[in-house]
Amino acid sequence: MLVKKLLGKEVIGSRGDKIGKMADLDIDIVSGVVKSAVINAGLRTKYKIKLDDIVTVGDTIILRLSGADLKKSVKK
Repeated sequence: MLVKKLLGKEVIGSRGDKIGKMADLDIDIVSGVVKSAVINAGLRTKYKIKLDDIVTVGDTIILRLSGADLKKSVKK
């Protein structure tokens, strides 16, 4: 999948809660490997998640985590 098709997609948590929109991908420039995805969850709130936390990508992106889980476990 192309990055431009991911960016701007709505991100939904495991409980159906709206988290935000896919904003960016963090890529290791040496290896070319995607390290994490960045979700914009508000004016100043961004979350970095592992790609393993993404369950499906379609019209929306669904995560294994809920919004509450993100607030507790993911560094901003």
